[in-house]
Amino acid sequence: MFGLFKSEPVRDGQLGELRPSGGHWRGSLELAPCGTFRLSLAGSRKAPDSAALRLAKELPGRFKALMPTIQSGLFEHYAPYKAAVDEGEETGSPCPNIADPEGVWPYVTPAHVLIEPIRLGDSPTLEVAFRVEWDVEHTVAAMYRDWQFIELNGSVRGH
Repeated sequence: MFGLFKSEPVRDGQLGELRPSGGHWRGSLELAPCGTFRLSLAGSRKAPDSAALRLAKELPGRFKALMPTIQSGLFEHYAPYKAAVDEGEETGSPCPNIADPEGVWPYVTPAHVLIEPIRLGDSPTLEVAFRVEWDVEHTVAAMYRDWQFIELNGSVRGH
């Protein structure tokens, strides 16, 4: 997307410096209580997409409200891995003992936040991704559009 044109970083008062790279604007985003995520926003050569930028600025204030849905999805993702270990099958990843959805948080680490439309003309999709101890081969992401949960995806598009 940025081709041969040199784009300058953009400084945002809330998000800090955003640098163009690989067709996106990249920075970092703190989402308490989880930590710092790599941030990737759709945009043009000159600036991040205004809708993506707005969502990135709103996310820290909304994140705690999203956490119950995310933890439920992560726990549902975890359950088959735990069942395979309990049945003596090899999973290839260490599998912690997690009793309920609220218990997933010590076993996940921040990966990235990606905000971009999936299809041209769509409103941006928000993807909040984590690395999880029970599935080291994948990054697991909760996807939202218009702050409505779409799915938890273990085969994310990436950052």
